[in-house]
Amino acid sequence: MSESSPPIVVLTDGEANLAHYMDLLRTQGARVLATSRPYEVMLFVERHRPSGVILRACLLPDPAEDFLRQIRDFPHRPFVILTSQDTTEAEAPSAELADLRLAEPYRYSTLLEALEYARERQRRSDAMESTPRAERDSASEFTPRLRRLVQLGLRLTELERDRDSLIATGFEAFLEISNTEQGALFLRPGENSPLELLRRTSEWERELPAVELLAAAVIGDPNLRIATLGEGSGAPVLLVPLLEQRVPIGAAILGRPRGGEPFSESTIDLCTSLAAQFSTNLLNARKWEDLHRMAVIDQLTGLFNRRFFERQISVELERARRYDRQVTLALIDIDHFKVINDLNGYAAGDQLIRAAAEIIRKSFREVDVVTRWGGDEFAILLPETGKPRLPMPGEAASVNYVERVRKAVECADFRRVLPSLTGRITVSAGVATFPVDARDKESLFAAANLALRRAKRTGNNRVCVAGEDLQMGVSPPLG
Repeated sequence: MSESSPPIVVLTDGEANLAHYMDLLRTQGARVLATSRPYEVMLFVERHRPSGVILRACLLPDPAEDFLRQIRDFPHRPFVILTSQDTTEAEAPSAELADLRLAEPYRYSTLLEALEYARERQRRSDAMESTPRAERDSASEFTPRLRRLVQLGLRLTELERDRDSLIATGFEAFLEISNTEQGALFLRPGENSPLELLRRTSEWERELPAVELLAAAVIGDPNLRIATLGEGSGAPVLLVPLLEQRVPIGAAILGRPRGGEPFSESTIDLCTSLAAQFSTNLLNARKWEDLHRMAVIDQLTGLFNRRFFERQISVELERARRYDRQVTLALIDIDHFKVINDLNGYAAGDQLIRAAAEIIRKSFREVDVVTRWGGDEFAILLPETGKPRLPMPGEAASVNYVERVRKAVECADFRRVLPSLTGRITVSAGVATFPVDARDKESLFAAANLALRRAKRTGNNRVCVAGEDLQMGVSPPLG
């Protein structure tokens, strides 16, 4: 960017995120003309011939459609980016008059890609003015699909944190750009992994084995492009490899173009460009999932970590308040862990924590938030669950769910991780329930912790429930 580059016009109310982006753009040498008045946007567009215009939907005058049409009617029409937090604004008729819609908050890299496309479009427009008419007519058929390709690329980038939506949108993008109604999308998750069918159209259900063979052929030879599907039919299909650092990781198989026309070179080029963008999006999505997993998963045990638990308990307590439900918190601690750790070493202690964590995880439901709270301590959040209690005659033992965990640990053979073990490994637990024992997060933890201390104080290897003189598990303590 330089001072000689066409400016960028911004309609803004001083929103912090956009203001920061404007500062970054100026730092990189861009000319940014900002205003909070829509009429000044018109003046800037007329006088300065900007390459792009960024508009916050909430600031558009009424009727917004007329305002956007006036911008589009300028002889030198800028690339219009409409931003919005409100989904109703993003879906309004006026939004269809924009070249690109961004959901706030959006990433700076997404904005840069859009503005770079705007500048490239302006350069093409300037070049077209000196191009012979016949050449301009030929290029005009390609330009709308190229512009659409850029819009789809930006949309795919926005979806990198939602892999399912990314794959669904990417598949639809291939069908749109190739002008076909039939297709399939395959991915090979790992180097030696089998092909995974991500998406397909219903028309290819019967021909799926043949389509899968084509996908395997593309992975074996990414230079393949056109094939036929069906014996003697001669129906053309386009083979588009997905590459990650030049290594094939999947393929899009696209068949039977609308109108029966063969795939043109421009269509093949567009699909190849889309495949490069989509492959990058898939790679970024995997990196995001890995980062997210690292952020919420305890590396030693594979359970949720404390950060995730802190966030989730606020969500569950708020849901319980709203719908008048109960939430139970169980705190579980390995008995005499410090002694075991000192006698056997830290490596053996880690193996014991890992083994106990696996037993605890398997003892709860998928909806329960099973967490390594720290050291040898575990915190389990049980949504829509009341207090555990001793079963009445004829009643299922499931009401005694924390006691079930205590027994499972007590009966487990830990000699595979502690070969010299002569006694048993046991746990103690304290349980409290919202809103019976506490009205907020802090008091819920305090009540559960008090019950846990009572379990420890009265002999270990037992479960104590807040507010009750209820103890489960009275086996003799270890040692």
